Amino acid sequence: MTKETLMKNIFISSILVIGFVACEPNTTPPPPTPYVTDNLIVSSGQKAFVHQTTASWCHTCPIGTERMLEVKEENTETEIKVLGFASHTGDPLVTPVQDELNILYPSTGIPHFYVNNADASQFPKDPALTAISQTAPVGVSHVASIKDGDSMMTVDIKVKFFEDKKNISYYVQSYLLVSGIEGKEYNLGGMPVDLNQQSSQSTVTQGSGTSPSKWAVDTFSKKAGDVYTHDNIPYASGNTPFQWGVTLDTINPLGKSYFQNDIFGSEYTPIQIKIPLKVQGIDLDAIEVVLGKDLDYDVVTIIWSERFDGSPGVLFVNGFQG
Repeated sequence: MTKETLMKNIFISSILVIGFVACEPNTTPPPPTPYVTDNLIVSSGQKAFVHQTTASWCHTCPIGTERMLEVKEENTETEIKVLGFASHTGDPLVTPVQDELNILYPSTGIPHFYVNNADASQFPKDPALTAISQTAPVGVSHVASIKDGDSMMTVDIKVKFFEDKKNISYYVQSYLLVSGIEGKEYNLGGMPVDLNQQSSQSTVTQGSGTSPSKWAVDTFSKKAGDVYTHDNIPYASGNTPFQWGVTLDTINPLGKSYFQNDIFGSEYTPIQIKIPLKVQGIDLDAIEVVLGKDLDYDVVTIIWSERFDGSPGVLFVNGFQG
C-alpha cells in the first residue's frame, strides 16, 4: 500500500468516525427537578407576633380590632412584618387552636394583647415597633398548596439560621387564619348563631339579627358604613404529633446545635406540615355555604422555642405569612 493510499484511508476513516459521533443520540441527562422549596427566600427580618384575645360578646373589643388594624397596616411594606392572630373566647368562632393560644397568652380581661411573648395589655403598637427593629436569629418561609378534593392543606417549609444557636429546642408550626366573617346573625341548620359584634364604642354600631354590625367612622382601611368583620382568626394548626409543631432537633443531624447559614427544609431535610380543612366536624366549604360568601385565608408559619424557666408552653422566635 502506498503512502498516498494509506493517507487516503486514514482520511476516509476519520470522516466516518466524525459522522458516527455526530449521529450518536444526545445522552446528556436532563437537569434535576427543583425541590418545592428551592426557590424560597428566607428573610432575615424579625417579625412581630401580635396575639389578641377577643370575642363577639365583648362590648369593648372593637378597641382591640382597631388597634390590630393599626399595627398591621402601618408595618407592611415589601413584606408582612406583623403576624396578627385574633383568638376568640366564649363565642361560636372558637376552635381548639385558639384555646391553646389563649392558655399560652392568658388574660384577665379582653381585649388583651401579647407581642413577642410580652404582655402588652391593650397597647400593641409600640411593642410591635420595638420587636421588628430587633435582629432575627432564624427565619422561615413556606409555600402552601391545596389540590382538588384534598382534606388537608400542604405547607412546605424552609428555615434558615442567621446566628449560631446551641442547646435550644425549636419547633415549626403552620396555622390557617380565616378573615372576612361578617358580624351578624346566621342560620345554622335552623339554629340562630349570633356573630354580631357587641359594642359600647362610638367607632362601631352594634348590629341586630341579620343586620350586621358596622364601622361608624373611617379608621385605617375601614370606612364608615363598612360591615364589621371578624378577621385573623386561627382556624387550625398543622396536624403534628406535638401541638407546637415539628421538632427541628429531629431534622437537624446535629440535634440542638445550629450554625449561621444552616438551612432546613431542603430535599434532604424536608419539613412538610398538613393543616386540616375540617375542624370539629365542619369543613371550610360548609362554613362558606352558611355564611353565603367566600372567606379570606392566610397561612402563617411560626418558629417557637422551648421556655428556659421550665414552665410549660413555648416562646415565639420568628414567623412568616404568605
